[in-house]
Amino acid sequence: MRVRGNGSGPFDFGGNNERRSAQFRQGRRPGQKVRGTLVKWVSEGMAWVLIDGHHLLAQLQTRPSEGAQLLFLITRLEPDIVLKELSGVPGTGNPVGDGLAAAKSFEAARTLFENRLRPHIPDLAAKGPLHRPARFITLLAKDSSLFAAYTDALVCAGRINLLAGPTSGMVAYQPWLAPRSRRQLTCARTVAASANELTEIIVECETRELGLVRVEFLHKGASVGYRVKVQRPAGSESLKRLLLDTVPASAGTEAQCLGVTKLPANEHGGLLAALLFSG
Repeated sequence: MRVRGNGSGPFDFGGNNERRSAQFRQGRRPGQKVRGTLVKWVSEGMAWVLIDGHHLLAQLQTRPSEGAQLLFLITRLEPDIVLKELSGVPGTGNPVGDGLAAAKSFEAARTLFENRLRPHIPDLAAKGPLHRPARFITLLAKDSSLFAAYTDALVCAGRINLLAGPTSGMVAYQPWLAPRSRRQLTCARTVAASANELTEIIVECETRELGLVRVEFLHKGASVGYRVKVQRPAGSESLKRLLLDTVPASAGTEAQCLGVTKLPANEHGGLLAALLFSG
């Protein structure tokens, strides 16, 4: 798919083409991935797509519905802008195919957001865990591109929830919980235990020293206990810093650590794999 300055190509900005092309090129390079939303079909194979505030007329190989999230690879920016369509939203009716597409879309959206968040991480991490959500909202309010990228990740997480169903648990993307880590994901579900119900919340992230880390909380009334599973448990000091950064002491609730173990090999695929492909 190509964006031509004169508007004659299959991927077109509409009016003010040269100015819009120059704006789209700013801060971008070949090899980057960009996400967009299909706004409206205009003919067979042609549709308006919104990418970071830019309305583009795109020629698509797939046939996603309006409102679908799409992923593109920038193959070149000069002399013409050329984007390669990588995927559309899941909707094939094949559970495995839909799950793979949903996971791929979320992973791409989360990576793009992490790249935009990187300059803000020192600021966000400097705040205490209880004050971080408010700071995160402030950052989104000040940076429209950051807000758009986070919204995109939330839309993809919502698609995962639709596919997985409420009994598997509901996922949330909360990057402020451990801002120095990567690939954060939270899953919450209710677990029946005798006559009582427990709330299970799993927080997952990845660090360079520890690999994949999973903190599994069980909440009942005012009592909270948690277990930690670590892919590479040798980094005890790194783990201690991560837990202090992620598990704050909140008023009226004291979280008790129930143990630290090595993450089993069958859980190295992460929460997404467990939610979408187990059973």
